[in-house]
Amino acid sequence: MRKIPVISFEDLEAKAKKPLMMKTLVRSISEGINDNLESVNIAEIKHHDIIINVPKSEWKPGLEKALEYYVNTEEYEECSKIKDILNRL
Repeated sequence: MRKIPVISFEDLEAKAKKPLMMKTLVRSISEGINDNLESVNIAEIKHHDIIINVPKSEWKPGLEKALEYYVNTEEYEECSKIKDILNRL
């Protein structure tokens, strides 16, 4: 089983883990498409037994948000990967 990041509520609030979350979101959705899944897990909240899960219906909006994030951070290689994944949806 693939490892998902374990983050705290504070991390989530502070957006400190945003780069990690974006990377995990993109990777998880890509694997979800490959494995024909209905949802993917992208993180676990420390000490709360909460898993952040993204249903298939939210993959496209999630990828579009990630694309926007990577355009803003000028990480064009990631943008290219995301566009490929969007084309597979």
